[in-house]
Amino acid sequence: MSTDQPPRPGRGSASALAAVVVASATALALAACGQPAPRGSSDGQTSLPAVPTGPLRPVQAQRLAADGALECPAALDSADGLTVPEKPQGVDGAARLLPARDPTSLVVCAYPTMRLTASTPLTAPFPRSERRMLDGAQGRSVVDLLTWAPRWNGSERACTAMAGDETAYLVGAAYGDAIVWVAATADANACSRGTNGDFVTGDPVGVPLAATIAGRVPPPALPCDAGGLGRLDDDRTLAPEGSPSVTVCRLDAQGTWQAAALDDARSAQVVDLLRALPTRPTDHVCEGTSGPTDARFTLVLRYAAGPALRISVDPACNPGVLGSGLESADAGPLVDLVAPWSPPIPGPDPNGSVSSP
Repeated sequence: MSTDQPPRPGRGSASALAAVVVASATALALAACGQPAPRGSSDGQTSLPAVPTGPLRPVQAQRLAADGALECPAALDSADGLTVPEKPQGVDGAARLLPARDPTSLVVCAYPTMRLTASTPLTAPFPRSERRMLDGAQGRSVVDLLTWAPRWNGSERACTAMAGDETAYLVGAAYGDAIVWVAATADANACSRGTNGDFVTGDPVGVPLAATIAGRVPPPALPCDAGGLGRLDDDRTLAPEGSPSVTVCRLDAQGTWQAAALDDARSAQVVDLLRALPTRPTDHVCEGTSGPTDARFTLVLRYAAGPALRISVDPACNPGVLGSGLESADAGPLVDLVAPWSPPIPGPDPNGSVSSP
């Protein structure tokens, strides 16, 4: 069993990061002219960071159950939910949590590690409570969830500390020429991470994993409610590869989203500018949130495949642009670009209650 584990996420509130330098005038001028702008970062980089690569381990025989799928351990020695039975074999596990293809078999096993109703606290070893083979819509949902899970950017999120049940999960995916295990935890605070032993995601994939296994299908998201968990490569660029459509979302004084869907040409301009902004890892906190809200907006990027992304823009906040994995100091270029297509509107009173729509 592999014992290499990423650090367990902290549960305290993360402090705000200082502002980074703004994009160079040359980069913004190129973006405004419709030319590809240099891709910047706060340390002066002009290209995207390289994608990490991992070792290609040979596929070795692993224990199978009677149904032909991988057999999970009978118990877990740790409650952290970040230990896999074996590291990825036959595939570069550092590229994604799961390969971007359908497995020949997919199994999910559950290990309760905390139960509020238990007469005595649960302690190691934590026995397996359930093993289930997934196929059809459930299997597809789990594969999509883990295939597109974003890489952890190394920055802690602000996190609550509510008491609640916790369950560690192991997902075993076999591909004929590869085997990958993923470990994740469903916790009440959504503070957990997930890993296959080589790739670590900073998002609590165990929470939607638990919901999918339980058959809880979320309703279709409204235009301004899509996204939230991030997307693969959002630790390298504010707008990962692809040609997403963009919706500009503003909250009105009643707290209702007002959406402005951009056409392909305008969406491309927004995406090009996002990719040109200097960035650094974000802890999803900014300073100055009590200021005027009229100029705030959210960009929702929808892709042909995989999850949508949400990017918060607030010129009165520092930093002014908060993505899923990165942030940028200067919101001014984005504010100026979208204003003709989605003008500022009176927003909620930051010092008062929001009335019902």
